[in-house]
Amino acid sequence: MTVSTRTGRVLGLLMLACSTSPAVALVHYEQGRMELMGVQLLQDADEPHVYYYLPQAPYLAQKGDGEFELLCIKFVDTEGDASGGLLHALVQFDLPQEAQEALQSALEQEVPGAVLAGPVPLQQTLGDDGDQELGSFEVISGILSDQQDGGFTRSVVTSGAAPLTPGSKAVVAAVLNPNGATLMWDSLTGATSDLSIGINASYEARVKAYNARVIGEIETIYNHRSVISNTQQGYTRRQMRRITDQLVQDGALTVEVFDRTRSLGLDADDMEAILELVTDRLTELMFDSTTGWAQEPEREAAVEAGQLPGRQERGWFSKVFGGARDEKYVTDNQWVLKRREDIRQHRFELILDKETTIRVPFHTAGNLGGLYRELGDDERHFRIVNLDDPAFETRTVHFQVDGNYIDAFQEHVNYVSVNFRKRRDDRPDHTRSLHFSHADIEAGQTLQSVVFPRLGEEESDWTEFEYQVRWSTRDQETISVPEDPEEWLRTTDPAVSLVPPFEKRTLMVDVDPQSFLDSGVRSAVVEFATDFLGEPQVAGRLILRSGDAETSHRIALFHDRNAPIVQRTSWYAEWGHRREALQRIDGDYLYLMAPEPPAPPPAPEGP
Repeated sequence: MTVSTRTGRVLGLLMLACSTSPAVALVHYEQGRMELMGVQLLQDADEPHVYYYLPQAPYLAQKGDGEFELLCIKFVDTEGDASGGLLHALVQFDLPQEAQEALQSALEQEVPGAVLAGPVPLQQTLGDDGDQELGSFEVISGILSDQQDGGFTRSVVTSGAAPLTPGSKAVVAAVLNPNGATLMWDSLTGATSDLSIGINASYEARVKAYNARVIGEIETIYNHRSVISNTQQGYTRRQMRRITDQLVQDGALTVEVFDRTRSLGLDADDMEAILELVTDRLTELMFDSTTGWAQEPEREAAVEAGQLPGRQERGWFSKVFGGARDEKYVTDNQWVLKRREDIRQHRFELILDKETTIRVPFHTAGNLGGLYRELGDDERHFRIVNLDDPAFETRTVHFQVDGNYIDAFQEHVNYVSVNFRKRRDDRPDHTRSLHFSHADIEAGQTLQSVVFPRLGEEESDWTEFEYQVRWSTRDQETISVPEDPEEWLRTTDPAVSLVPPFEKRTLMVDVDPQSFLDSGVRSAVVEFATDFLGEPQVAGRLILRSGDAETSHRIALFHDRNAPIVQRTSWYAEWGHRREALQRIDGDYLYLMAPEPPAPPPAPEGP
């Protein structure tokens, strides 16, 4: 085989291995099984050069940069009872890439051209009731299993499902009390710790369940030999005859049955029926001497009449007319030699084969030991935390929409958003975004909070932060506070009240109902105008009727800061309509009295 041919074959097998879906890949249960580098390899049921490996045990997962995904913390709270420990670990259940490459090289040396396709496709396990259950993993630990009152563990959380897919991970997280944290910490320093991970799964494998082999052989050999010697010399006759006739028959019937259907729980009645039928018919055919394979061939006669022609005797004419005379006799030596071999051979072979797939349970466990010896100096994995350390102090800042402006969201405001920033010299900025929508305000959600850590800042101004506010108003552009998007408001206040960029003024309007009756006024319309978001507009209106039960009215007016408010009243009476001039409102109270009716026209003068 040339190099290019072999390379093409390997590439073809690699493509086959890559295109084979783990969900349908099937391996042999016994055939082709081997162990290399302590790893069991199973042969593909259809491609003899494709192999899958059985993972040995779960191991601690690693990130892409090689960092182990483990966190073990002991925390101490000198002022309270929060001391204890935290354990968080991710585990995988396949072979690392380096181990797979080494295994591939060893496999090629053992089986030239073989391809390692990956792990054996693991599937669900079967429960006691026969139903399928998800493959699972379990945490095996005396410390983590003790969650009773007075035990070592406050809580244990796991992801539940086993990481059976290549690249998938399972997680275990636990919060320990002080005793449990100390025991687990010390346990991880040894070669074997009190933390093991067990995997429960299964895989499908092809197995030969029934194999029967029937072989029938019969051989008939017929040998016939005739030797005749006839010598005539000097009126003497010597004849020797020797005849040998031999018939040999050998017959054998072999039936071999390999049956494991009972242990596998399969039905093999159909195979047994076929085997019995074939065996009976074959026996009858082999040993029937009349019409079967054992029928004898037709036997050969040893010496037949006329088999020795040319004898030197006097003819009839010579005997009658010739009389007695001395004739010269010619010596006559004749031989007849016959040999016949008749060999008949009959052979019959039948193979009955039945294969099936079985679900093979697979259980293994791995111990996460010796981690502290390898990673104990790395604070990313092992560290002790003092909860009283100022570095872990936090600050909570509350942002709340000013309750005086909640009703502004009904007609004027769409939403308000807040950009939060806590700047740091040696670390990335701590940022957050808050949003108060119209629906939030209607639901009463007017308060949101931001929490940021101290992170070891020793200056007293570590509580200082910055923020920006954006107000979205209806039919207007969004208003930014501050206006320059590069500027920020700075404060140390623990609470910030969100006030829109306009003011609210509530007016109390009282009506004199008697003046309405006296002047004949039926109704009045009071209009209020001001500047809002830089434009003059009607800020609101009141409609007053003479028959109203309420004589006091309240109205909220939104206007630009320091913008004046003016009002104008229109009166509707029996005597007609009158509109008053604009009047500025300096206070928060307005008292209205109906105007005097116009004087009646003078009576016409007499003649």
